[in-house]
Amino acid sequence: MIITTKAYAKINLYLKILDKLPNGYHNIFTIMQRISLHDDMKINITPGEKIIKITCSDESIANEANTAYKAADLFLKNSNLPYDIDIEIEKHIPSQAGLGGGSSDAAAVLLALNQWVGNILPEDILMQIAANIGADVPFFVKNTSCAVCEGIGEIVAPFALDLSDYKVLIVKPAYNISTKQAFEDFDKARLSPILKGELDAELLKNFNVKKIYNDFAKLAYSQNESIEEIQKLILDYGAVSTELTGSGSALFGIFGDIKKAGQCAVGLKRLADIAFCGIFDFV
Repeated sequence: MIITTKAYAKINLYLKILDKLPNGYHNIFTIMQRISLHDDMKINITPGEKIIKITCSDESIANEANTAYKAADLFLKNSNLPYDIDIEIEKHIPSQAGLGGGSSDAAAVLLALNQWVGNILPEDILMQIAANIGADVPFFVKNTSCAVCEGIGEIVAPFALDLSDYKVLIVKPAYNISTKQAFEDFDKARLSPILKGELDAELLKNFNVKKIYNDFAKLAYSQNESIEEIQKLILDYGAVSTELTGSGSALFGIFGDIKKAGQCAVGLKRLADIAFCGIFDFV
């Protein structure tokens, strides 16, 4: 049986980094939004001995460390089903960009496998598996357009936000930013206070695209002048708002005018260090 599915990218419309836990992870408060940029997945399931194989258009991640491989392995262990699984991934989401590509690939595997076997694993078990793979995976397993995520990302609550009047431009510089290193650098700098509680409630009550925020942004801008230059350029082309997504290095611009978004994309592609640039829908 062959299943084809899409693994969508995400952006962080809001990201607040809270306290650091003994295990090295951080509590966060974030609003994640799914976008139409996606990887293409093909999953071949056959009776067998729980052998997992993975191929990928990016050969450097076609191994057992791949999150999609981990997802298939944990699914088989939790379901105790006798299948071999071959996974093919056509990558379109840039890596180390803060767009959640690896996490989305893993979630796509979990959801596809579980649906194929009649949803034998309840959502709470899938969410536990997802959290064991990575902090962003639970958001994608929840399979909602927009959500508020807390804890280390495992607490996911769907959030109603109408972005149908907007397009999102995604641009990634040629260099990558390691999430692990970004958190370590942030802890050393700690450029914002740890706030929670009433702030969150008030924020959600009145949240809109002009209130986007990312705790990583100031640090990223201070370390990489070109990121701040890209942000300014996006605003110059008429974006409603713009910000780093996740720990970066990708930025997004939200546009109410598709023509301005297109002009911005053309302008950004003229820069020497741009590895990826495109315009997408909110989905």
